[in-house]
Amino acid sequence: MGSSKRQTCNRCHFLTAQCVCHLLPAPQQVGLRIIVLQDPKEAKHAKNTVALLTLVLPQVECIGMDDVRLPERLQALDLTKWRVLYPAEQAQPIEALTSDVAATIEGIILIDATWRKAKRFYLSQPFLHSIPSVHFASPPAPNYEIRKSPNACALSTLEACCYAVEKIAAEEMQPIRDFMVASIKWQWRRQPSEHKQPVPTIEIKH
Repeated sequence: MGSSKRQTCNRCHFLTAQCVCHLLPAPQQVGLRIIVLQDPKEAKHAKNTVALLTLVLPQVECIGMDDVRLPERLQALDLTKWRVLYPAEQAQPIEALTSDVAATIEGIILIDATWRKAKRFYLSQPFLHSIPSVHFASPPAPNYEIRKSPNACALSTLEACCYAVEKIAAEEMQPIRDFMVASIKWQWRRQPSEHKQPVPTIEIKH
């Protein structure tokens, strides 16, 4: 006799017992396009923050890092008006962007993977090197505690996205951070602390 499939919420797509719809703030629209290049394994991970991010920022576009058309899809954009969030050698501190430069930026690209995978992916994708890169010099303290981070300053992808939008577009993103924290506490309310796992983070370059 086969077992019945566990039910999921039609809105947030989490298991019914972990539904976060009662915590959702009003959906936001910000003045930037946002593309997340996602490790396929992270897309299936219950502790990944991009699933939460897309609930409140419907404009976020997720593209698999294994998508063979990825270079073609990105090169169709005017990449001089985009920034990739990655601490490359030539990366500029996002805090140093002038208001005039920030006003010309149409979108940001984030890599959602563990730091090791993100580094390997960036180095293996020459087309990303042609996109101006930015990094964080003085980001806020992280609040994503359900997964272990490589260092005390690493941000989850959701937190990195929020900070980047605040610095470039001057949008208020704290409600999205608050939603993440509340969702984590709700979904993992019965889980012991030793169940923490490595989190996909945005590395901070000092």
